[in-house]
Amino acid sequence: MKNGSLQEILNDVSQGRRELEWLARHRISRGIASGLEYLYMYHRPRIIHRDIKPGNVLIDDDMEDRISDFGLAKVLYCLMVIHKSELRILILVLQSFGVLLAVLVMGKLPSDDFFQHTEEMSFVKWMRNVMNSANPNRAIDSKLLGNGYEEQMLLVLKIAYFCTLDDPKQRPNSRDVRYMFVSDSALIKDLDFFKMYKSITTSLVMNNLCS
Repeated sequence: MKNGSLQEILNDVSQGRRELEWLARHRISRGIASGLEYLYMYHRPRIIHRDIKPGNVLIDDDMEDRISDFGLAKVLYCLMVIHKSELRILILVLQSFGVLLAVLVMGKLPSDDFFQHTEEMSFVKWMRNVMNSANPNRAIDSKLLGNGYEEQMLLVLKIAYFCTLDDPKQRPNSRDVRYMFVSDSALIKDLDFFKMYKSITTSLVMNNLCS
């Protein structure tokens, strides 16, 4: 595709060779979320892409995203119940998606030298600490500040935060994530509310995966 992969675009942005405005980043984020929901919730047989990362997201001429490289995809047929190992794969994939979301908002990659010189020495831990600080805007790519979308950026970072929670059972599924993108809801704004929601709906999620 003309624009190559999201990884190539992010590299160009970090080196000052091109710009990627927030609305384009947000559209890409929502597009990937919708694609993952379709693959995991609606496509039959179920397809699990096990390597979600910027290099496996292609961007077309209209800056629309296309999930690519299904070499590591695993086709799952759900019988009476879903195996715990398969549910674990789904949860891990959404964790990777959370990292990708954070990359789009922060303008940094997990491999950047920046994180080797922080106290946390970890992309995810640094994001969490900043998000829990008095000034969470520090996590936002400085190139994006001042355009009036800071609140929306922080909401996307909260989705990334939820997707990378230490307890896999508390992470959202692909349907939760897509809903968060289209709804300015308590699911995004309140971590405790989200955890309560997940504890109630986990069994329903497993039933949906097997339907």
